[in-house]
Amino acid sequence: MKRLLVVVTSGLFGGSAWIVGMITFFGPAQSILADPNLQSAKFRAVMEQIEPLPRMANNVCIIIIGLLLIGIIYSIVFSFVGPKLSGSNLQKGTKFGLISWSLMVPWFEFYLPWNVMHEPILLVLLEAFCWVLVMISVGISISMAQGFLNSRK
Repeated sequence: MKRLLVVVTSGLFGGSAWIVGMITFFGPAQSILADPNLQSAKFRAVMEQIEPLPRMANNVCIIIIGLLLIGIIYSIVFSFVGPKLSGSNLQKGTKFGLISWSLMVPWFEFYLPWNVMHEPILLVLLEAFCWVLVMISVGISISMAQGFLNSRK
């Protein structure tokens, strides 16, 4: 029961870090990523004109709940992978964030933004950079939370 509580709690920390990371790292980048002079017409149409609009356009809670649940999934994975990583909780979290990034972002950015949405390569690279910062934040949050919670008797 304690292990489940540790995983869920640290997952909620990770999901919260994901939300804060999106705001912190993607927020400032939006002036570039959403610039109509730089962004593809296809991307702008999907996000702004083609019905139905993305689900988050009508209900931002979907993103919040989704990221908290995904944080729990990442925490479950970290509970298996984390003990095999060397270093402090900070180092383990950074490594896990980089592993998470490498397993998700290259494929995602290649397939959807670059391939399907025809985003310019420089925007794809900016997004990938923002993602690495978010994923490291998530990894560190989960690792630090699990380390702290597991150390309490």
